[in-house]
Amino acid sequence: MNATVLSPGVSSRTTTLQGLPNRALFLDRLKQALASAQRHGQRVALLFLDLDRFKEINDTQGHVIGDRALIEIARRFQAALREEETLARLAGDEFVVIAMGANQSAAALIAERIQKALAEPLAINGRFFALKASIGIAFYPEDGRSAEELLKHADIAMYRAKASGGGYRFYRSEMGTDLARKLEIVHRLETALAAGRLQLHYHPQVHLPSGKIVGAEALSRWHDADWGMVSPAEFIPIAEERGLIGTLGEWALAGACRQVRHWQERGCPLPGRVAVNVAAKQFEDDDFVDRCLRIARESGAASSAIELELTESGMMRDPERAVEVTRALTSAGFALSIDDFGTGYSSLAYLKRFPVHKLKIDISFVRDMLTDRNDLAIVSAIVAMAKSLGLKTLAEGVEEAAQAEHLLALGCDEAQGYYFARPEPAEVFARRWLQSACPSHDLGQDVDRQEQGHLGT
Repeated sequence: MNATVLSPGVSSRTTTLQGLPNRALFLDRLKQALASAQRHGQRVALLFLDLDRFKEINDTQGHVIGDRALIEIARRFQAALREEETLARLAGDEFVVIAMGANQSAAALIAERIQKALAEPLAINGRFFALKASIGIAFYPEDGRSAEELLKHADIAMYRAKASGGGYRFYRSEMGTDLARKLEIVHRLETALAAGRLQLHYHPQVHLPSGKIVGAEALSRWHDADWGMVSPAEFIPIAEERGLIGTLGEWALAGACRQVRHWQERGCPLPGRVAVNVAAKQFEDDDFVDRCLRIARESGAASSAIELELTESGMMRDPERAVEVTRALTSAGFALSIDDFGTGYSSLAYLKRFPVHKLKIDISFVRDMLTDRNDLAIVSAIVAMAKSLGLKTLAEGVEEAAQAEHLLALGCDEAQGYYFARPEPAEVFARRWLQSACPSHDLGQDVDRQEQGHLGT
């Protein structure tokens, strides 16, 4: 594999980032370019570049090697650009390019040249790092008439590119509206978490052969005073992107533990376990196991009453570490399942080493399994593989009786979905699913309402 090799002994005297304009000098040059473009009736393209996954180099190799990697990256960018295209480094792993007279097609070609410059991975201390760039593109005069406005809009387009998995995106006015909404969600979500205004709803998990409840999944729900219900599909990805997912995840685990304890104390324990989702960024935290144990202990619930749902893609980011963490979690008493199974390209060699007890078949395969033979083949293969490994299977998103019947015929153990029930607040869930086990005078109040103000702990 061809790669530029960087090692601790490389000297930075001949190749340095100091040759690039810094932020202040860049803004000065951009203002000059815009003034010239105004006089001559030209367009100016501004490309805002952010390196994807560069943090991994700093985290694993240290900032000294990270700086030397940036030197090589800057050299590659400079080699890919032409004389009339100006490269500058704003800060960290953010770069910008000013292209005089460039239209959309020309700017796209520049972005493609930049991406091609990163085609060869960097080899650092014996490890290969494949880097890509997310690029946002804005134009003078249509996207901004001042340097600050143009930079802001190119930055917004870059974030859209990054959210879409990389590549490049042209700025559009609605992107600014989307970003404003996103920032407002972040602010309101932080406030709601601190004030205990979120709530957990519970979705029953059903044993297909008997139709009896065997567990439940705890799902975060947020009702904003002005907006009404905010969809988890909107606020959870934003929480992940903006660094709130750890706080949200710990809140959910603490709330689920308290609810389990509450039902047990009222004499109507939940059959099976409460499943709580774990985001990939939570799983990567070195203190994750200790945090889970502390939350269960402080909440007064046994760890054996909790099932942690780990995403397949999150576990496969660092499979060896995932083996260690999952073994520590099961030793601590937690049950583990792999969520969204079939979407993360897991290795069977690692799957047999993860001490999980259940595979959750992703809704994308279950939804069309009766009409798409490929989806049906995938579901059948997952069920068969799980049985051979001694694992249970749970199908997500079951909405029709025919789906449930077909899954049962395939040998799938459990299911959840709107066919059985929608997620409901704890009190409603208890009345519907735990009624036979609960004393008539107390069917299980919702601890979210009982303990307002304490759910963020």
